[in-house]
Amino acid sequence: MKIRIWTAGWLLLFAVGMVLPERVLAGADASPARPNIVWIFADDHAFQAIGAYGGRLQALNPTPNIDRLAREGMRFDRCYVANSICAPSRATLLTGKFSHMNGKLDNRDAFNHDQEQFQKILQKNGYQTVMVGKIHLNGKMQGFDYWDVLPGQGEYNDPAFVSEEGKTKSTGYVTDIITDKALDWLTNKRDPKKPFMLMIHQKAPHRTWIPNVQDMGRYEDVEIPEPANLFDDYATRTTAAHEQDMSIDKTMTMAGDLKIGEKYEVPGGQFAARNKWFKQHNPQGRDLVKWKYQTYMKDYLRCVWSVDESVGRVLQALKDLGLDDNTIVMYSSDQGFYLGEHGWFDKRFMYEESFRTPLLARWPGKIKPGSVNTNLAQNVDFAETFLDLAGAPIPDDMQGKSLVPLLKGKTPDDWRTSLYYHYYEYPGTHSVRRHEGVTGLRYKLIRFYGKNVPNNEEWEFYDIERDPSEMNNLYGNPEYASKVQELKKELDRLRQQYKVPEDPTDIKNPTENSGFAVSGGDLSKSGDGYRLVGNPLGYALKPLPENLKGQRELVFKTHVKTAKSGASNGLICFGDGSNPEDLVKCGIYAGPGEMIVLYGQFGGSEKDIIRQKAGLSRKPGYDVTVTVNLDSQTVCMDINGQTLTAPLRRPMQQIGFVGYNCNKTETWFSEIAMSGAKP
Repeated sequence: MKIRIWTAGWLLLFAVGMVLPERVLAGADASPARPNIVWIFADDHAFQAIGAYGGRLQALNPTPNIDRLAREGMRFDRCYVANSICAPSRATLLTGKFSHMNGKLDNRDAFNHDQEQFQKILQKNGYQTVMVGKIHLNGKMQGFDYWDVLPGQGEYNDPAFVSEEGKTKSTGYVTDIITDKALDWLTNKRDPKKPFMLMIHQKAPHRTWIPNVQDMGRYEDVEIPEPANLFDDYATRTTAAHEQDMSIDKTMTMAGDLKIGEKYEVPGGQFAARNKWFKQHNPQGRDLVKWKYQTYMKDYLRCVWSVDESVGRVLQALKDLGLDDNTIVMYSSDQGFYLGEHGWFDKRFMYEESFRTPLLARWPGKIKPGSVNTNLAQNVDFAETFLDLAGAPIPDDMQGKSLVPLLKGKTPDDWRTSLYYHYYEYPGTHSVRRHEGVTGLRYKLIRFYGKNVPNNEEWEFYDIERDPSEMNNLYGNPEYASKVQELKKELDRLRQQYKVPEDPTDIKNPTENSGFAVSGGDLSKSGDGYRLVGNPLGYALKPLPENLKGQRELVFKTHVKTAKSGASNGLICFGDGSNPEDLVKCGIYAGPGEMIVLYGQFGGSEKDIIRQKAGLSRKPGYDVTVTVNLDSQTVCMDINGQTLTAPLRRPMQQIGFVGYNCNKTETWFSEIAMSGAKP
């Protein structure tokens, strides 16, 4: 009888298998003990702009699909980052290490892809690993079975992608394209017999906040609630808050950020109605700041909406493929972002809005629906969490903790009660001073240090429970003296635990105090100039001097001597940031005798190069003058009397960095002479 029952059972299963949809069977192939992992990662998505986190924007219902993750899973209310800036955050995501250990201190440093990363371990332990979208770490990705990523920051419309096969161009809106690529892999290229780690990294809502055209009507007739401290005067705060360059009032640009100007006035264009209104009303003073805030927030939230729609598409695809029950879906951002708080946009500071990042997770049968976690979590924990979910070994030198126990509703007795933070990129974009700090369950201590900090050190201390907006710096208040000392000791303890160098400024070694940061090559002093060797792509960059910031026309001059054989090139490069992919390079390509303007990098698409025959040779040196006009969005290059004028292509409203570039060669440059022609 038992034999018959088993036989009948198998026949029944076979019969069901004959009629079940293929997608259901595919989902059933993966072992329940080995969950699939879908990691959705936005860029600069503030927790304040997620409905599930409440706050002043919740009534706008900005993220119904992301909110579903909280409703059906867990919301982390105290998840933070180790260094609130794009590329370093992503390096920490992959390595499970703080910036000083993985070598990616800021957006300018090169990332060492050869070091251990969690996806390499997953791959060795039977997982399919996939990365699609923005990673912001130049170089060939490692440890992914399939990767297709944006070069540098990427573009919102018709973006380029880089993969194992090289560089390609896509047509459409970046959020949709990234989602399409990810779902194409999930549906058509995945091995249904193996578990997978799918990383979907969106560009949105990163500056300059260009929405999908179809979403321009959203929020059009809505008044976005303002933060109470939109007009913060930074009383009680230290030099860093007073001298930052990230305010909506002064830093946010009319053209690049808010799309006001002749190029956006085309009748019927995406921003035509906005330009018409602005011309008619011409707001000034506080009214202008309020208008800038409203305009910025609406574009930002429209970009967020595209990401939320993507999350909905992913969740639906998992259900359609029968994968949703055995897949953990996690949503986060590379860091938080200021949505007008303190009068700011951007990130970088250790204040809550940029230090804290959203984290939500849905894992049917494992995470209790609607649960909220208030333990201290950090992005240094993510790599360990992925490995733990997969049952893969976690290297001893990773510096975080697996969040899996928290996801299952069980907080270990020895769970941390403090977190360490360190921001390095100064001098740099937005002029936020270097600082490190510690946050506990209630109090936070921040130490600003180094260049342009009075006495080389300033402190801030906050009671987060009583002052969640961090408006009242209590450092020096005798009532909190014992708490300050307690956190100073904890800061020292964390620095020892995480092996932070005694003098973090020693991590980077600019050439002989020249101020240049070097990547992809070697820079050495040579006579009254510098010799740059590209291995293969050499960059030497320095921040634009403070006295030239705000200039609408800038002139850079240098003398270039190229190598007498080989590639023989030398270019001045500049940009609003320091990512090599986003720099504009102008100069000599002596091999073919050309003047060139290069928008990407050597070896990229021919579409990224403007060439002009100029009869240049390898033997003599040349005077190169580059004039950048931010009003006309053009660059004009003069080499020994021959000129080449070209558009900037990517909107650029300020110059943050300037320097040298060469490819697979050795080039001598004189010190760059810089001047401003227009205030």
